[in-house]
Amino acid sequence: MGASRPATKARTVRRASSRSKPLSSPYEAAVQFLANRPRSVAEIRRHLRGKRYDDEAIDGAIDKLRAQRYVDDLDFAKYWVEQRSRFRPKGDRALVSELSSKGVARETIDAALGDLPPESESDRARRAIARQVRRWQSLEPSERKRKIHAFLAQRGFGYDVIDEVIARPEVEALSD
Repeated sequence: MGASRPATKARTVRRASSRSKPLSSPYEAAVQFLANRPRSVAEIRRHLRGKRYDDEAIDGAIDKLRAQRYVDDLDFAKYWVEQRSRFRPKGDRALVSELSSKGVARETIDAALGDLPPESESDRARRAIARQVRRWQSLEPSERKRKIHAFLAQRGFGYDVIDEVIARPEVEALSD
């Protein structure tokens, strides 16, 4: 009975690996990886290395993707900032951290963030706390300020933006 269990596990592993056949080229693997959302060059490179393609083939695939305009770190950074702003607002510090972890160069990140209007970070902060502010209305003002501060600091907003939002938390947050 003990011998049948390892055999079952071995078959399961074999079946799973046969279903996920390696693609014939790193380019095809990269295109499939790009199917869900845009990616940075470093993310694609990391993914292809994980698939055990050699560096020369990876470079060729990335060059081909760049030539076809499937990959551009500036476009990716702008996309990422826009998506974060729209769906899960975060501060500039958090955006810089996220994009850096995805392998985007600091100059590219600064260019993507530079496209945002200057007051947009405080607007993003107000949108980020919109639901929580409603929940915190019954709290004492000092406790509400502490919660707003902690919430926004955790999401990468600067202290100047946090102070501005604390001074006027519901100006635009409740108008949505």
